[in-house]
Amino acid sequence: MAPSRFVPLRRSARATLWCTLATAILLALTAWTLEEWLGALALVALTAFVLCALYAILAMNRYWVAAAAALSAALTIGCTLAFLRVLGVAWDDDPTAVTSVSSRDADPYFAGAAVALVATLATLFAGAVWPRQRQAPRRPNPSRPSRPTSPSTRRTPPRPVATKPTAGARASVPRPAAPRNR
Repeated sequence: MAPSRFVPLRRSARATLWCTLATAILLALTAWTLEEWLGALALVALTAFVLCALYAILAMNRYWVAAAAALSAALTIGCTLAFLRVLGVAWDDDPTAVTSVSSRDADPYFAGAAVALVATLATLFAGAVWPRQRQAPRRPNPSRPSRPTSPSTRRTPPRPVATKPTAGARASVPRPAAPRNR
């Protein structure tokens, strides 16, 4: 039977998939019923998704994916703060004052925040679930001889191990005879 070309998912990637499913279900239930406790559970599931995805991404040494997710998360936060500032909800000296800014001026910031949030979540999901590339076994380089790795694969017989004689055994050790001249 030929080996499968699909690499099985890591545990952290499977946890990411389960958290994604839980988040989607809880968000759908929250939108349907408008219950606060379901919304809180959806936020918990979303937090679990982000943490599982980051763990999976960093465990696979995909730092460029983590950097892209961090960049789009920063863009999400920036657009959200700009949206709130344009509407006059944030950083106002007089919170009871009504601003004269129309909501049309704030719409691009809201759209930018929504798109950046979706990009962040999609980047985290893809980076965590995308399987690792299967590494092909290394083939020996024909121009370079390979070194033996174990005693059973050596080409030359192993050298005999010389042992040091003890003090009492020195007399019994035979010395090699000197060559005779004839």
